[in-house]
Amino acid sequence: MNYNNTSKGRAICLFFMLVGFVACKQETTIQQNKVSGNALGTTYHIVYSSTAIDSIQQKIDSMVFAVNHGLSTYQDNSLISAFNTNSDALWNDPNEAKHFANDMRHFVEMVSLSKSISSKTAGAFDPSAKLLFDDYMRAKKAEEAMSTEAVAYAIAHKGMEKVLFDKQGVPYKLDSLVQLNFNAIAKGYLVDIIGNYLTVQGVDDYLVEVGGEMRLKGQNAEGVSWKVGINTPLLGAKSSDFFKVLELEDIALATSGNYQDFYSIEGKLVGHTLDPRDGKPVMSILKSASILHKKCAVADAYATAAMVLGLEESRKIVQQDSTLSAFFIYENGTELQGEFVE
Repeated sequence: MNYNNTSKGRAICLFFMLVGFVACKQETTIQQNKVSGNALGTTYHIVYSSTAIDSIQQKIDSMVFAVNHGLSTYQDNSLISAFNTNSDALWNDPNEAKHFANDMRHFVEMVSLSKSISSKTAGAFDPSAKLLFDDYMRAKKAEEAMSTEAVAYAIAHKGMEKVLFDKQGVPYKLDSLVQLNFNAIAKGYLVDIIGNYLTVQGVDDYLVEVGGEMRLKGQNAEGVSWKVGINTPLLGAKSSDFFKVLELEDIALATSGNYQDFYSIEGKLVGHTLDPRDGKPVMSILKSASILHKKCAVADAYATAAMVLGLEESRKIVQQDSTLSAFFIYENGTELQGEFVE
């Protein structure tokens, strides 16, 4: 689940050949290996070309455990849950305290990166708006409007500028009622962790995908660029209906969409992208934003922000940042149009 309630990740579909191959390189057998499993409430798929890494499934599961223990708001025993509830009682348990240093490393990274991207997107990406999105999910489930009082309260107690670092580099809150949720960046972050692990293992060609967010290095089994299809952002479109196929190497990609999962109140559609700046649902001509960056966590966060900002503002942000590029799909009259921006 993503905290801004956009249809993320699954707006892109893997478009590569999952077939094994064997190649000779310095008398060593190199083959394509596949690993898959569950992570962060979704699934992951990994394809890499090298000799098989021993116990890779268990190692990835340990990475997933670490990210959850540090960043999952669905776990009462996570560091982020302790931060949100202003409690340190968890660390009195030796079985939990042993994870503290690793939890804090992940938490600090997420806070630091989120503060930077929140500032660069004028607050369109804002993990501190957890209270606001909690009320959105409540209202959606009840098929009613968000509570005016709850929205006002949530807006008063949010803002990444209210989360600072002390002299030891530990995050703290200026407002004790601020709560964080990194769901809109955590999948991309896990992709980066797994990708970095594979790189350290000497893997030159891989694709790592978690819930649709992905990082690609080198080439696929056929010795050419990885092919990734971006789905047509229309209700009822099949998973095989690609609007655009990108050929990618050495880059990460994250996609957000705004064309499904709506709910209605008395026949009126309520947009499922929520602007964290004012608490209002957003509906715009921008239907899908695929962001490319070296880091999947960064692409993940900017894809979220793009659906809040809309086409024009998103285009400006990408054009002003040489580390970003994007493929936007938007409504042009009665037709869909695609645009690559860098």
